[in-house]
Amino acid sequence: MNAIGSLALAFVAALLSGDAVAQSDLRAPLPQPLKIKQGMLNVPALSPLWLLPEEAGKYNIQIETVMFQRFADARTALVSGDIHLTAFGPQDISLALGQGAKSLVGVAGVGSGNDCLAVRKGEDIKDWNSVADKRIGIGAGSISWLKFAASVQENGLQYNQLKIVNIVGGGANYLRALQGKEIDMAVVWQPFCAQAIVDGLGAYPTLDHNRSKTVGGLIAVLAVNRPFLEKNRDAVQRLVVSYLDVLDLARKDSARWSRIYAEKAGLPENVAAESIRTTQLDATLPLESIKRITKFLSDNGVITRDVSGEIGEHYTYDFLGKATGKSPEQLGLNR
Repeated sequence: MNAIGSLALAFVAALLSGDAVAQSDLRAPLPQPLKIKQGMLNVPALSPLWLLPEEAGKYNIQIETVMFQRFADARTALVSGDIHLTAFGPQDISLALGQGAKSLVGVAGVGSGNDCLAVRKGEDIKDWNSVADKRIGIGAGSISWLKFAASVQENGLQYNQLKIVNIVGGGANYLRALQGKEIDMAVVWQPFCAQAIVDGLGAYPTLDHNRSKTVGGLIAVLAVNRPFLEKNRDAVQRLVVSYLDVLDLARKDSARWSRIYAEKAGLPENVAAESIRTTQLDATLPLESIKRITKFLSDNGVITRDVSGEIGEHYTYDFLGKATGKSPEQLGLNR
């Protein structure tokens, strides 16, 4: 072998060695134990995060789980620093920024699915034009509502001319309204569609609002408190590594994922299994989609000022990139 060939082999070997060392460093425990608080909600797509304390424990991170009923409550706690890490809707950082809060940073995605539409059993809504004649139960501000409202506009309908019925409270209220024939379709989220189907009350319509060009099928993002991130970058890196491991565990064993959700949410296993059936776990961060969501919220008065030009400053690919070895472009920067 000539000198140039030897140099090339040495260079490649050095690169491979550097990558191996870097990956090894990412999985080295922190020198000192660190206690953090993780916000948690009983949402099917987020239930793999119940495994995060065990995985993060391998890196000397001790996680205390704090339960919340709504994404908005978890967002408020993360803004204030009462918790350090949580997953919530892809609109939540935008909503916080619109209110002047700059202490949230998105570090990974969660996936697609989870939000759903339900009609009474035996009924169907096959196209968007048919929506105009239906009574639609919604909860304004939810990510499911956002997908629906965007889909309505994209398909040439006027949202303010629809027969909208505002539903207050949890998803069970939507199902009661559907059963009582107060509404024809519920714009809701799992496990409530699954409950309707398993109980013989409802069905999925042909329409799917997860296909909106503006919003897409996004479920949630994983976010951290900015002051916590700035003080504990090594810990955040290990949390992201642990998070990727958690998603991988759930993808490889959906039965375990379903059992975890059933146990934590107090649901029958068949309801839990239906709840996660169409959810795709994926850590990529489609930033352009999040910008479109942010602009949509502003255009429709949900956010009082347009922060779509600033939102990119509140997401980072640093930790996800190091954990995966992929570029921001590969991880969703331009999607």
